Amino acid sequence: MAYSDGNDCFTWEDNGVATFDGYDVAELAESYPTPFYLLSQKQIRKNFEQFKEAFSGADGGIRIYYSVKGNFESVVLSTLAEMGAGAEISGAMDMELAKRAGMNPSQVVFDGPCKSIEEIEAALEWGVHMIDIESLTEARDVNEVAGRMGRKLDVGIRIDPVLSKPYYDKVIATYRKKFGLPIDQALEVGCQINEFENLNLKCIMTHIGSQVFHPNRYVLTLEKIFDLAKGFKSRGIEINEINMGGGYPAQSMRNLRISRRFRIAKILEKFDRIDVQASSIYDFGKAITGKYNELKKSTGLSPQLSIEPGRCIVSNACVTVGKVLIIKNDWLFTDVSINNLPENLFFSEWRTVWPGHKPNEESKNYNISGPTLATQDVHFFKRDVPDLKEGSPMAILDTGAYSIARSNQFTRPRVAVYAVTDSGDITMVRRPESVDDVLAMQVWPNRDTEQKKASGE
Repeated sequence: MAYSDGNDCFTWEDNGVATFDGYDVAELAESYPTPFYLLSQKQIRKNFEQFKEAFSGADGGIRIYYSVKGNFESVVLSTLAEMGAGAEISGAMDMELAKRAGMNPSQVVFDGPCKSIEEIEAALEWGVHMIDIESLTEARDVNEVAGRMGRKLDVGIRIDPVLSKPYYDKVIATYRKKFGLPIDQALEVGCQINEFENLNLKCIMTHIGSQVFHPNRYVLTLEKIFDLAKGFKSRGIEINEINMGGGYPAQSMRNLRISRRFRIAKILEKFDRIDVQASSIYDFGKAITGKYNELKKSTGLSPQLSIEPGRCIVSNACVTVGKVLIIKNDWLFTDVSINNLPENLFFSEWRTVWPGHKPNEESKNYNISGPTLATQDVHFFKRDVPDLKEGSPMAILDTGAYSIARSNQFTRPRVAVYAVTDSGDITMVRRPESVDDVLAMQVWPNRDTEQKKASGE
């Protein structure tokens, strides 16, 4: 079998048969209009159970807030709520989704740099566990709302630990700097937050990135946060929760070295020197909880440890199924577009499957494109693929995180989402949009007036 690490519900047999949660992908491509997403409820459960087990060594237990923005389909949120997960929300829509899923507000944290007054009011009315603050302006807003509602509110402060730069820092923009406060500013700003009449600073929160390959950066961050917590204690502020955020990797994705972007890549790939091996979630759990337990003992502090997983829970729980539309020279056009897979992870790639062909069967080098009239609608450059025909099925794996949530309507409606449930049945969890759905929010004054006249209104 190829492309299965023992944790996937996906298999690709040597005879070319590809299955996802027991279903033949080629047959699915003929039975359902492509493209479409297919989720596995069984895989969601398995991933969450593994995550809980990996972090079970934390002294005092651990709080898990699932990051709703990563994938907020009903089957995902309802399943995780049933399993006892909390939620990390980032706005009013996430809040409503968490409510509908049956999340307990006492297990919900509200993150984000620009929360509106209306969202803050709604969060307080619902009774969320924590609001994590990123600026003094936001602190003033939260304090005003809390005072108006007669509340004394526990809040957190989001910090940037300002770790040493990773090897790829010169290649990608350090966009994460816009979130939170540099740790060297956090003590003074945190003390100012705590001075607001209606706020109690109780949590230090951080998020160090996405698809982080190794736990050492979390360990270094924990050391910095405990030092900050000691600083707050010396000022009379007791921190009772440390939230390490997300970034834990989807281990089934291809994690690529920077050399993948250069000509030498083909040579390195032949010697299996392209992929970076991500540490297992058990390695992350052991390293993080071990350092946390050690720091609790050495500092005498006892904050609750909490985390906000997202990608590692849902990434390999979804496959996007499509077909080859047109083959032209060295371009292979598919019906799967960047509308469906809008996220561009610079150092990771989705695994691509060609059902009906053997896993290691290679024939020709193609650029693989989506169907839209957009220059950037390209999934892969110079990829070796089998000898395909127009109409051949395809599947892109690991699309459970930030694909459905970020999908868009550029020149075409969004596609359907199905799920293989615990019972083994396939059910629709999001119907495909029609053109009327896409246009329903538009206002066409002349057309609407004519329709009203025609109907006698």
